[in-house]
Amino acid sequence: MEQFGVLTLGSRLKRLSDHLFIQVQEIYSQCEIPISATYFPILRLLQKTGSLSVMEIADRLHLSHPAVSKQTTKMIKESLLEKTVDEQDQRRSSLQLSKLGLSAMQRVEPVLQEMRIILEKMTAFSSENFMDALSILESEVLSGSLADKVLDRLGPIDIVLLEAQHEKAFCDLNMAWLERYFPHQIAAKDRMILSNPQQEIIQKGGVVWVAVRKTQPVDSVVGTIAFLPLEGGSSNYKRGEVFKLSVSEHAQGKGVAQDLLSTAIDFTQKQDFSVLSLETASCLDAARHLYDKNGFVEKPFPSPSLYTRADVYMEKSLLSNEGRVVL
Repeated sequence: MEQFGVLTLGSRLKRLSDHLFIQVQEIYSQCEIPISATYFPILRLLQKTGSLSVMEIADRLHLSHPAVSKQTTKMIKESLLEKTVDEQDQRRSSLQLSKLGLSAMQRVEPVLQEMRIILEKMTAFSSENFMDALSILESEVLSGSLADKVLDRLGPIDIVLLEAQHEKAFCDLNMAWLERYFPHQIAAKDRMILSNPQQEIIQKGGVVWVAVRKTQPVDSVVGTIAFLPLEGGSSNYKRGEVFKLSVSEHAQGKGVAQDLLSTAIDFTQKQDFSVLSLETASCLDAARHLYDKNGFVEKPFPSPSLYTRADVYMEKSLLSNEGRVVL
């Protein structure tokens, strides 16, 4: 429809609206919230005002009286609203949330908070031309699942070992991160590792963990981290490195990166490793803060990095003052 410009504006806006309603309804269904996505404006208004007549609701929401009357009749039948008749004028009545309606609106609040975060990211762009902006919005909304992104943020998220079903997501998520931050510094080594984690990591004694929300038929992967033992150590002084730590943009801010890094640290401690190292880039402020917080210390590179983007080398000692591994 985009090729016809403003002549299909109404159809394009309706397509967006229909898609969003379907996605929101999917979220409500998964979270067992007993309301329809189309009810939300009326429910929110009555939650804030207490009670209003059908005419007052229509005026405040800029909707037609018949449309509001039809919606509220359904909501009364579903026990979400209660009608109160004016004792002094039997022709007048007001509507307010029922106990079920109040409960539903309380339960939906955390869902709305996460939905707002995702939608704000989708609409965080500027454009001087409305039609150009509409095209960008369509690309953001229609290309991915709003429901999945919101549900990923609502959790729960588990850290599990990489399985075959996760391998494509492991590659896609890390490639998306590289293309976002270092589009001109993606090395052949990156592509080799990401396309074949079994051979390049696991068969070399390494481990890959993924952060997932358990879904059917395939888990939703929102984060990854990998670990490899380093050569040149000894049985009394084992060294390892962590790499490919990434979190989906929509799932950031929920502690997923910390959970992944903690999993890798706990594993190396239990396996009697002495030092855990990593490489990062000075431009990645959030990553640097995470590593600093977890006890990694910047040191000179022991050898040239394989990646031109890496300009910071860090180590975390896993030894106590007595030379024993800290558990």
